[in-house]
Amino acid sequence: MVAGGALTQILITASGSYTMAPSFSFAASAGLAGAAAAVVLGTNAAVGEYFWTEVSTGVLGLYNVTVGPAATDTGVRAATSALLSNVDSLAMIEGLSVPTAKLVEAVGAVSPSVYRSYSFVSGETIEHVVVAKAGERSALQLIHSAAGASYTANFNLEEGLVSSSSGANLVSTAMAALGGGWYECKAVVLVAANVTNNVQARMSAAGALPYAADGVSGMYIRSIVLRKQGLMANLFPSSDPANAAFTKQSVTVTTTTSPYEPVLIPLPPIVDDLDVIVRGRITASKVVESAVSGSPSTWQAKSVAVGDLIVWKVIAKRAERKRLNLFSNSAAVIDCTFDLELGTVSQGGAAVTAASVLALGNGWFQCTVEATATASASSNWQHRIFKETGTHPYVGDGVSGLYIQRSEFRINGGTNAFFSSEDLSTSSWSKSAGLTVTPNAALYLGLLADPSNIGGDPYDDESEALVGVKWAALGSSITIGAYYATLLAGQTGMVLTNLGVSGSALGLSTTAYPSYGMSNRIIDIPADTELVTLEPGPNAFGAQEVPLGAFGDTTYATHYGSLWAACVAIRAQAPNAKIVMIGTYSGGPGHATHRVGRVNGQGNTMDQFFKAEREVAHALGIPFIDISQSGMGYLTSTLYMADELHPNAAGSLRHATYDAECLRQMARRGLFGA
Repeated sequence: MVAGGALTQILITASGSYTMAPSFSFAASAGLAGAAAAVVLGTNAAVGEYFWTEVSTGVLGLYNVTVGPAATDTGVRAATSALLSNVDSLAMIEGLSVPTAKLVEAVGAVSPSVYRSYSFVSGETIEHVVVAKAGERSALQLIHSAAGASYTANFNLEEGLVSSSSGANLVSTAMAALGGGWYECKAVVLVAANVTNNVQARMSAAGALPYAADGVSGMYIRSIVLRKQGLMANLFPSSDPANAAFTKQSVTVTTTTSPYEPVLIPLPPIVDDLDVIVRGRITASKVVESAVSGSPSTWQAKSVAVGDLIVWKVIAKRAERKRLNLFSNSAAVIDCTFDLELGTVSQGGAAVTAASVLALGNGWFQCTVEATATASASSNWQHRIFKETGTHPYVGDGVSGLYIQRSEFRINGGTNAFFSSEDLSTSSWSKSAGLTVTPNAALYLGLLADPSNIGGDPYDDESEALVGVKWAALGSSITIGAYYATLLAGQTGMVLTNLGVSGSALGLSTTAYPSYGMSNRIIDIPADTELVTLEPGPNAFGAQEVPLGAFGDTTYATHYGSLWAACVAIRAQAPNAKIVMIGTYSGGPGHATHRVGRVNGQGNTMDQFFKAEREVAHALGIPFIDISQSGMGYLTSTLYMADELHPNAAGSLRHATYDAECLRQMARRGLFGA
């Protein structure tokens, strides 16, 4: 403000979060040297209102605007990291991506760690808090080893359990579920002496460090916070593990986004348990023997002390093999064999005090061994497959095995010591030569699939109706490749004639790809075929760019017409066959052509091709398997696709399992009747 040609006042009126007036100098301004005036704050927030502003690194302060105007500190504080955590949780519920760091281990014998030095002050109570989620690795350790503030806290990110804790200054540990597999892991320490040392967050495969790392596995960490108890301010300059404030040892940290959104807080345990009992969950691993002479087994090494009370529980079901042997030959000698058909156990091993079998329904048994350790040592706690008779070794066939839904190992009534208890395919489990484990290979419980377990009449899911059915499969590389087709044949017992053609579509190609590759195989369908599946595939849109056409077209010149013409030709070739169309799914965002969100050279989008499949199938009365409802698609390419399009092992199994259940449902509705 100027009066009488002189500067009299500087008034700041722009909106902002000012708590005190800044200083001004005109020394560097030509013609204004020596000018000076009082600086006052205008109203950037109304009198009586409040605003937040940063008062120190990572800490917000709440201010009240009083008459003057003046910003008055209320003394209320909040950590920016705490606010962001709440915002992140809400964002994930809404299905939005959340900034996350992925830790990937270096290869070799390593102890991957993200850490920062901190000077502890005697008498303070400090909380070390990390928000994390299991990736390929699920064991998280929070540790500070220097005397005066020593603590070690081990967390199992798959089980949601504190595995163990120790340290002269440790007060407590806690683990809170945030939803979607994310956990807030916390160690509280009462500092007994001034000490400066590294505060570390470390990961491993099964809680043992160092360990043999593969160079590609890791876990997700959203934030690392060190704070005084009762306060929210982060004592570290940043909570982001990727930030340069943290030192990385034997680990690479990259910024990504939160996987598997949207996320909801888990159902209460009793509700979730009831859901599993009634409907079931496809969570069981299939353990399959090798095709050579050996002792097929999978195990984790755990240490016990003499006199420790051991309770080992395994939930299992027969497949081609029906005998499960739980075994240990050191620390506590255990050799118990369970018959998963009869529900009996042959107890053996000097350390065993009791062994029992509990029928859970639908062919599942809980196999329990109780033992007392006779030595202080580490042992391999083995799950071994036995043939109908005899023990180990034996010559396997490479395809036979049994199902294991869960294995837990408790010492002196403590928490489960096993990692990846419900997925024996992970690297937490060691495996004998040639043994294979497929995760999520069988339905666990689901007693309504067999009401005799709950007092009702036996229920027929029509699985038998598919056994021996002569099945011809038309399709693209997704059909002819080693993906869903062979698995589906194995799951249902159908006899497969695979007529798929890589890179093919039904109709007229407008690119360098040949036309009619898929429809040309219709004449090869055996006349006695009982089921024909048609997987039109993504090439019509992405590779061959077949003209879309419109509903009512009946020739191979368009996609609509190709679908119609192919179904008519299939009926003529195999008059008694049932025809089922298997819908196309989108490739992932990384695929150049075969995905939603792209306009092809004909000016069409992939969803238009999806619509054509559904419309033609509906019009012709052809049952339709909507494979996108299996969970495979654009947003799940990293989970189920090997190259942003073709299924990986998990995708192939998901595809086949979904197809099998759809066919059983069709059978229950009479599709395979007269």
